[in-house]
Amino acid sequence: MPATKPHRTRHGLVAALAIVAGAFVGLLLSIGSAAPAQADNAIVSSTPAEGGETTPQLAEIVMRFANQITGTATVQLVCAGDPVTADPVVGDDGITVTTTITGQLPEGTCRASWTTYDADNNEDANGILEFSVSAAAAAAAADAGAPAATDTASDADEEIGSASSVSSGPIWLGRVLSTIGISVLFGSLVVIVAAWPEGPEYVLALRFFRTTWIVGIVGTFIYVAALSGAVRGESFGSGFNPGGWFDLFDAGWPGRAAVLRIVFVLASGWVVMRPERVIDPTTNMLALGIPALAVVTLGLSRTGGPLAFLGVIASVSHVLAMAVWFGGVVLLARVVLAGPGEEDLVHAVHGFSRVSSPAIVVTVVSGLVQLYRLDGGELFSSGHGRVLLLKTVAVATMIFVGLTARQLARARLAQATELHVRAADRMRRAFGTEAAIGIIVLLLSGWMMSFTPGKVSDDGGTRWAVSLPVNDQSSGLELEVLLRPGRAGGNDLRVEVASPETGVSGLTLTFVPLSGGENQVTQEIPLTGAGAAQTAADYPIPLEVPGRWELHVSATTPTGAAQDVIRRFEILNADGSTPPVEDDPVPRVDIVTAPQPTGPVLTEPSPETTEAA
Repeated sequence: MPATKPHRTRHGLVAALAIVAGAFVGLLLSIGSAAPAQADNAIVSSTPAEGGETTPQLAEIVMRFANQITGTATVQLVCAGDPVTADPVVGDDGITVTTTITGQLPEGTCRASWTTYDADNNEDANGILEFSVSAAAAAAAADAGAPAATDTASDADEEIGSASSVSSGPIWLGRVLSTIGISVLFGSLVVIVAAWPEGPEYVLALRFFRTTWIVGIVGTFIYVAALSGAVRGESFGSGFNPGGWFDLFDAGWPGRAAVLRIVFVLASGWVVMRPERVIDPTTNMLALGIPALAVVTLGLSRTGGPLAFLGVIASVSHVLAMAVWFGGVVLLARVVLAGPGEEDLVHAVHGFSRVSSPAIVVTVVSGLVQLYRLDGGELFSSGHGRVLLLKTVAVATMIFVGLTARQLARARLAQATELHVRAADRMRRAFGTEAAIGIIVLLLSGWMMSFTPGKVSDDGGTRWAVSLPVNDQSSGLELEVLLRPGRAGGNDLRVEVASPETGVSGLTLTFVPLSGGENQVTQEIPLTGAGAAQTAADYPIPLEVPGRWELHVSATTPTGAAQDVIRRFEILNADGSTPPVEDDPVPRVDIVTAPQPTGPVLTEPSPETTEAA
């Protein structure tokens, strides 16, 4: 066979223009329409910083958010228990809220409760920024010969946000282009190895590989730059400084995977320049392994949620199988079926049909695992679930079109020894339609990544299933007790004390099943004031009995004792089903001798609780 096949080169420009056109359409979609998605908004950096210290002369609070604020924002500031006049204004960039403070702040803890609204004046997100006020901060700054740290936020004090909780148009565009380029490159190389070893001899194939690689590089650089700027609370342009990419290692596994993706995509150029390396026995493992690792990084874009280890396996399997399926379809539509040819083209079509069938099965099964793990029954109640439903419809349509295309290929090429013009034209349209639907699926996947799944919290963990607020007026104790997953067995426990600011002692929680006291659990909480405490991952609270429970809260505060404050809640069965409800009301169960705490508690102390923690 000759080194090149000139009769097919005329289609190289068409393939390149098609991919560039797809990228341009994605850009227009990101600019001309509403933002693809907004995850729940959150502060990525602030002045003063969360938990930081400032002076009574603080003139303004500056908060930078992960996502654009399309409407207004409100801020209610309470310092040392007294309200303070504050006037918030959303900046021109849409992500900065500057709150002007009237008067001097009292010393103590300040809580800035913020709420953002969309363009229709509907509440978008809310949260609390806490910091302390101390006259000693001003003295320390004066002694150092520097302005107070509250005037401007230093780079060292800026917090790095989570890569899984930020979203923007450039992030979506970069993610989609990167996914398309990497997936098509890897899937095409798999088809070369499995069914079309003659592929690297075609000029059109060589140009196709290089074009998809360039799309992957451009998309990955846009994605990493946008992600780097977003986690630091800075602009998209600032993310193009490679020095800032190291901050992504502090932004969770999605951030680390983004940096690794650049490395593997660039390394894939070694294969793209000489695609025959994937069929050379001395280099094929490395040549196919590098693009495969680039695809694997796509599966690390979301690592939280319940059954996280299973989720990583399912996610990686999903992206690898998807790349084989989608990449192979694009190769057939743009290269193999671009015109008539010899018997090797027939073998390529048959070979892809054999490879794609298990890839489709793995894609669907792993996708269902992720659906159950991340959304469960909350498909209609969350943005992530609703976009997932659209994606499911698109995937089902892609499967239907794909099966039709494969039936057509079997009928047309059953006894064929070469690919004729008419057969190539009909099959190219069929596989081209399948590839076009695949692009729609990837667009929806990029959009879906901007939402938080129904069963995942903003910090990447499972959502708190049980929330028990406690507000005891006699002692002034105000706190919230959170449990997850709210099922029989081990449960994570988190306690958030809002007041009093200091002077809390003997804070103890006792969990009592109303079916009997022998399974009750007591946990001491090492907080002495406002702050939060959470059980370590290896020491969950054993709530083994499904059904109704009582929470008994005891503590002593400067204004009195909170003794046996009671809240009732329900624990589901281990499989998530609701336990049967008894007709007669269950009498209150008295506490019996309590067992020892189940394990240590990890704390996230406020300034007042640091010493105690």
